[in-house]
Amino acid sequence: MVDYKALSAGVIVGGVIAWIHSIDGSGNPQLLLSLGLIWALAGWLLARNRSALKDSGLFPQILLPLLVVFPLYSIHPDLQLGGHRLTLVQLAMGIAAAGIGLGAEMSKSADEERSQPVTPAD
Repeated sequence: MVDYKALSAGVIVGGVIAWIHSIDGSGNPQLLLSLGLIWALAGWLLARNRSALKDSGLFPQILLPLLVVFPLYSIHPDLQLGGHRLTLVQLAMGIAAAGIGLGAEMSKSADEERSQPVTPAD
């Protein structure tokens, strides 16, 4: 069954990120599509697994600051990116958010697998 709330959250997040970068003057359609798809995937995975993320005590304390702080300081401002530093930061944040959501998805499926009773083979 499709979770339409999570799917719509992903589409909205991806659309907003692509829209913001198109308003900012980035007219490269491949860049806008890549950013939109990565953030749509991240939004969908995070919205779909929000209960698993709420139950773990690590998300607010460790993962969220890493998601925001690490890309800002790991991409050096003196690199010759020609004004694409913010785009690269947004790309790194999107990949990190998608990774967090994917990790929560894998954790949830592993927990469901462990909770099923094992029937011995005859």
